Amino acid sequence: MGVQVPLPPSPQRPSGRLAVVLGALAALALITPTGSQAPGAMSSADQRLAVELSRRYDALKRRHLAEVPEISVSQWLGRPRGQSAVLVDVREPREQRVSMLPGAISLQEFERTRERYRGALVVPYCTIGLRSGLVARQLQEQGFRVRNLAGSALAWAHAGLPFASGGRPSNRLHVYGAGWNLLPSGYTGVL
Repeated sequence: MGVQVPLPPSPQRPSGRLAVVLGALAALALITPTGSQAPGAMSSADQRLAVELSRRYDALKRRHLAEVPEISVSQWLGRPRGQSAVLVDVREPREQRVSMLPGAISLQEFERTRERYRGALVVPYCTIGLRSGLVARQLQEQGFRVRNLAGSALAWAHAGLPFASGGRPSNRLHVYGAGWNLLPSGYTGVL
């Protein structure tokens, strides 16, 4: 079992940023990677996982990342195509070997070529958003224009989007620890 992070009880009625995240996740989750559900359907188990993901990310943001700007998966996908932007995977190499977000570069690659991205929107991500949020804060202090990917790789999965492994689409994700396996159906968590 992974390490369980004690979190405050979830609110009875989502409001503010949490309600926006829940709404975006619910809307994006209508796309499934395997086609195993009818179009527009989202299982109640996947809905519960999406709510838990949002609850955990919101708690981490309140505790550790309140001043770090963020971007949702839907905002990332809807950004202007001419905008210079880069996804930066801040996870450990063993996690990246399982899969990454398509087109992303590792933090090590970013560090080697960081000046190339000085004017770009830099979007770090990890499993849920804590590690990437801490990196985003550092980069912001160094003058980069950054947004933490809210919900990170788990939110990507809940949006029904594929990961990439060896240049091919993948439904596998290293989930950091068993307690963080909040992947929806159609995806495989790897430890």
